[in-house]
Amino acid sequence: MRLGLTPYLQRALGGGLAAAALVAAAGAGAWHAGPHAGPGAQAMVLLLAVLVAAAALGLGPGLVAAALAAAVYNFAFLAPRFTLRIEHPQDLLTFAAFFAVALATGWLAGRAKDRAFRLQEQAAAMAILLEASRALSRAATASEAAQALAEQAAEASGGPVVVLIPHDGALRLAGGPAGLAALADEAMQAADEAWAAPAGQGCAGGGWTFRRLEGVGGRVGVAGLRDEPDPGDLVEPVLEQGGAAIERALLASAAADNEILRQADRLRAGLLNAVSHDFRTPLASILGSATTLSEYEDGLAPGVRRDLLRSIQEDARRLNQHIGALLDMARLEGGALKPRRELVDMREAASSALRRLKPQLAGRQVRRDFARELSLVPADPVLIEQVLLNLLDNAAAHTPEGSTIEVAAYEDPRCVLVSIEDDGPGVPAGELAHIFEKFHRAGGAERGGGLGLGLSITRGFVEAMGGRVAAASPVRDGHGARFVVSLPKATPTPGGLL
Repeated sequence: MRLGLTPYLQRALGGGLAAAALVAAAGAGAWHAGPHAGPGAQAMVLLLAVLVAAAALGLGPGLVAAALAAAVYNFAFLAPRFTLRIEHPQDLLTFAAFFAVALATGWLAGRAKDRAFRLQEQAAAMAILLEASRALSRAATASEAAQALAEQAAEASGGPVVVLIPHDGALRLAGGPAGLAALADEAMQAADEAWAAPAGQGCAGGGWTFRRLEGVGGRVGVAGLRDEPDPGDLVEPVLEQGGAAIERALLASAAADNEILRQADRLRAGLLNAVSHDFRTPLASILGSATTLSEYEDGLAPGVRRDLLRSIQEDARRLNQHIGALLDMARLEGGALKPRRELVDMREAASSALRRLKPQLAGRQVRRDFARELSLVPADPVLIEQVLLNLLDNAAAHTPEGSTIEVAAYEDPRCVLVSIEDDGPGVPAGELAHIFEKFHRAGGAERGGGLGLGLSITRGFVEAMGGRVAAASPVRDGHGARFVVSLPKATPTPGGLL
């Protein structure tokens, strides 16, 4: 039970009683040893009690023990006994010397012990503040920071603490003891008053005393402590740390929201660009070719009609590719992509992608460098083929006719890798780090009529299957680009078996 005393006064009171008990025990021992010991030995027993009291309990109990030891020495061992009078001058000198030695012993040993007490208290305070700082720094959200503050402030004060933060225009309980779901109406009213009151002013109600939590930029919440006579000196610095931690979490949340809005604006701008240019251009071409065929079919030469039909077919293919890219990106952004897991031969996936892109790769020399033996990888065969299609189509779009594209498949102890390398102009300097971002087009070019989503989708598909994709440029003689897809094996192969 708490007595309403400071820890120092509690320790001093208990220490004084303990010092009195030690001196009493020492006096009793010296009295019983009287027939076998001289006055000097009896005095040493009492001085030993003073030394033990001061060294173990501190300065105050040490001085109490010195005074009591001098009184016991005079009362029990100096003539006339059992009185506090001193008859002989030599006894007066003996008593004065004893009292001086007792005081010096109690003073010196007590001060050393008090200093040790202060150092222990400071170390304990530093440990509490350090643990509070660590707990608050780990909090990622304002609610987590509020709960961490409630726990650390309770540790510092020795009583329960609640923390309320604003939400939708009102304070809500965000941190407190386990099992506490809500505060009484009187307590909530006091919390609202503390929120509106000047900084540093406490408001009591419902068994709690509330004070405002301050961050660098202003108020961030309210902390409530159970009504106690002395909550301790560590509560205030812990609450200051907690206010800063809650403010930091709120700022981080706001920054994350701003980043989401920025990404949304960028996505919206990219979609508007796709609709306004990348979709309208092929649609206008299809509409013009179809109108020409419809109105002038009889007067058109067969070769012209074939060219118009081929133009319609090519623009329709481009539209279909754009729509597929947007749908794939929507699946990635919405978290709806759930890859299947089948054992896939990456050589077969690469060969299938090459066959499907044969028209786009026309006029380019395609070289294959496939390992004779290749481990299977657990992956989604549809996504794998789409990844390779995107990379091959990107290589075809960025290389002129007559160039060389090399497709290689090999493995290391942990992964199977597919490399697609071209000898085109490569990726412009400074853009390699952004090449997998949404709506990014190297150099701002629009070669191939793409939306700038192919490589971003490729990375999303590969990472969804637990793999990685990387790009390097230039690869030889200052030009060319290489894209490498790496997928983990189901079971790593010992290096000696490759």
